[in-house]
Amino acid sequence: MSLLDQLSTVVTQQVTAQAAQKTGMNEGLAAQLMPMAMAAIMGGLKKNASQPNGAEALASALDRHDGSLLNNISQLGQDDILADGRKILGHVLGGKQAQTERALAKTAGVDQAQIAQLLAMAAPAVLASLGRAKREQGLDPSALAGLVTEEGVRAQKAAPAELGGLMQFIDQDGDGDFKDDLLEAAGKKLLGGLFGRS
Repeated sequence: MSLLDQLSTVVTQQVTAQAAQKTGMNEGLAAQLMPMAMAAIMGGLKKNASQPNGAEALASALDRHDGSLLNNISQLGQDDILADGRKILGHVLGGKQAQTERALAKTAGVDQAQIAQLLAMAAPAVLASLGRAKREQGLDPSALAGLVTEEGVRAQKAAPAELGGLMQFIDQDGDGDFKDDLLEAAGKKLLGGLFGRS
């Protein structure tokens, strides 16, 4: 099981009720979207780690995210952790943050603010997981970049086909935009299969 799979399982099992409360989503939807949020963040980290000095910057950031958060994962709902999560998203997704939020929101049929809150919960968990791996495995920036790339590629391949456009968008150069009508149709198809909606 990949690092991201393990993290998604733990977070979904332990934080779904809290995520639903913080975002206003029902628990079933929050549980389904949390792994997607984490995959999007890992995709952004993969993109960053492939840039000049990106791996070094990530390694430095992980010194402040050593994995201790995972010892009490319920902290993800605390205001200071959410504030940290919003800062992380700004660094990881940059100019694509708002478009990523809109795409996920349209796919899920929820407000962008709800997705923003979910992503802010997911981001510290992803960095904590990478930070623990860096510390326990003694990863240098190059090895860390390799791990992030591997996890990012796996997340992109494992993403539902309907969300492939989002993962490709995060990974590409430039600041293109999504085709909202295609995403909306994909979202209805995805969630219709999950929750019996047409």
